[in-house]
Amino acid sequence: MSRKPNLLLIMCDQLRYDVLGCYGNELVQTPNIDRLARMGVVFDQAYSQTPVCVPARHGLISGLNPFEIGLLKNEGLSREIEAPLPELIRQQGYHTCAVGKMHFHPARRHYGFNRMLLSEEVPSHFDDDEYLQFLRAQGYGHVIEPHGKRSELYYVPQISELPEHLHTSAWTADTTCDVIRQNRNRPFFLFSSFIKPHPPFDPCVPYDTMYAPDQVPPPKRREHERTSDDAWIDVMNDYKVNGIDSLSREDELKMRAYYYGCVTQLDKQIGKILDTLESCGLIDDTLIVFTADHGEMLGDHYSYGKRTYYEMSAKVPMIVSWPGTLPEGERRDQFALLQDIYATFVSAAGGKVPDASSGVDLLPAAGRRGQPTREKIFAEIGRGRLFKTMLRWDRYKYIYHANGGKENLFDLLADPDEFNDVSAQHPELCRECREQMKAYYSGYGLDEALDGGRLVRYDETEHVPRGYLDQSPKWPSTVIAEME
Repeated sequence: MSRKPNLLLIMCDQLRYDVLGCYGNELVQTPNIDRLARMGVVFDQAYSQTPVCVPARHGLISGLNPFEIGLLKNEGLSREIEAPLPELIRQQGYHTCAVGKMHFHPARRHYGFNRMLLSEEVPSHFDDDEYLQFLRAQGYGHVIEPHGKRSELYYVPQISELPEHLHTSAWTADTTCDVIRQNRNRPFFLFSSFIKPHPPFDPCVPYDTMYAPDQVPPPKRREHERTSDDAWIDVMNDYKVNGIDSLSREDELKMRAYYYGCVTQLDKQIGKILDTLESCGLIDDTLIVFTADHGEMLGDHYSYGKRTYYEMSAKVPMIVSWPGTLPEGERRDQFALLQDIYATFVSAAGGKVPDASSGVDLLPAAGRRGQPTREKIFAEIGRGRLFKTMLRWDRYKYIYHANGGKENLFDLLADPDEFNDVSAQHPELCRECREQMKAYYSGYGLDEALDGGRLVRYDETEHVPRGYLDQSPKWPSTVIAEME
C-alpha cells in the first residue's frame, strides 16, 4: 500500500488575491507563491463565506457554514464543532500540528492537533504563545506588540522593530520547516498560518523601501462612492477607517507600499517551506493548499479592512498542488469556499466527509477541467443592522443589506471593479435573488437573515464607521508584564 500523502495547509491573514503574480500582479514580487502556482492548480473563483478571521477559520476546520456554529462576526462559537478537521485527519493515522495564528478560543483548543506551536495576533497569555517565548529567549522580550503597534496606529504604515529573522513570518516558516523535517518519515497534517499581511503593515528592513509609493497604483474608487447623498459605502463596508476621507494621497500610497512589502517578505518565508519539502524528498508526496482567510480593501471604494462582499475583501487566493498527481500550471474557474479544504483533506487522507459538511472535495475539479463544484455561493456576515448577504453565480454578484434593505447587483464580467450597480435595471433578477436567499436561510433556520416571510430589514440610518481609533484591541497588560 502506498503511503498516505502529507497534507499542508498554508494560510495568510488578510491577503488580497490580486497582489500575487500568479493572479496577474506585475509589480509585487511573489516568486515563491508563483512557483507553487506553477506546481499546481489555481482556483480563480475562491471565496471566504464570512470574510473576517474567526468565522473564516472555524468554517474551514468545521467544514460547515460559519453561521451553523454561530459565527457571523469575530465572536464566540455557540455550538461545538463535532467533527473538526484535525481530529478526522488524526484518526487516519496522521501526526497533526498547528503552527502560527489559529485564532481559536480558548487559544489552545486543540481540535485534534497533536501539537500546537502558536504565534497569535493578540495573545491572551505569555505561556500560550511559543513565539513570545522565542522572542524573550532571543533577548527581544522588551519589544511590546512585536506584530506592529495597534490601536491608534493600526493602519499607520510602520517599520518592524524586529530583524527579519526574528519576525513572526520567519518564525512561522522556520517552525513549519522544523516540523516537516521531524516528521519526514510519517504522514503529517500541518496547518501553517501566518499573521501577515494583516495590519499593522510593518515590514522589516529592507521591505519597507522595496516599493516606492509614487510607483504604487492608487486605490480603485470613484468619487460618487464618498458623497454624502450616497450611503453606498457605509452599508457595503462597516469597517471604514476613521479619518480616511482626510488622508493624503501620499499617506494612502505609502500604506499600500508597506502592505506590498509585507507580502514580499511573507513570500520569502513560504519559499523556505517549499525548499524544505524538496530537500526532504517530500514535495511529490505532499498535497499543499495555499489560501487566505479573507482579503483587504486597502483603500479601494474608500474602504479598509474586510467585512464586505467587494471582491478584494471576500475573494481569496487558492492554490492546490500535488505534483505527479494533479496537473501543474493550470487554472480553474469553478467556485470554491474555504470549507472545501476540509472536504479535500479528509478525502485525501482516506476519511469520510461528514454528511453535514458544506464543503466540496476540490481534487476532482483540480484534476480535470470542467468537473463541477457548486453552481452558486451564498455568503453572509454581520448581525442586526450590519447584516449583509451575497449570492454569487455565473457572472453576477447580488448583495442584500439589512440596513435599509439596500441591494447591489454587479455584472463582474462587464464590470470587474464593481463600480456600476445595475440592480435598478434588473428588478426581476433581484427579486429572484431575494427569493433564493429566503428559501436558503429558511432551510437553515437562520433568524438573523429573516423577519417573518422576508429578508430582515431595518430602517436606514446613517452608519457611524468604526476606524483605527478603536477597531483593534490593545495587547493585554498581563502579556506585556510577562514579556518584560
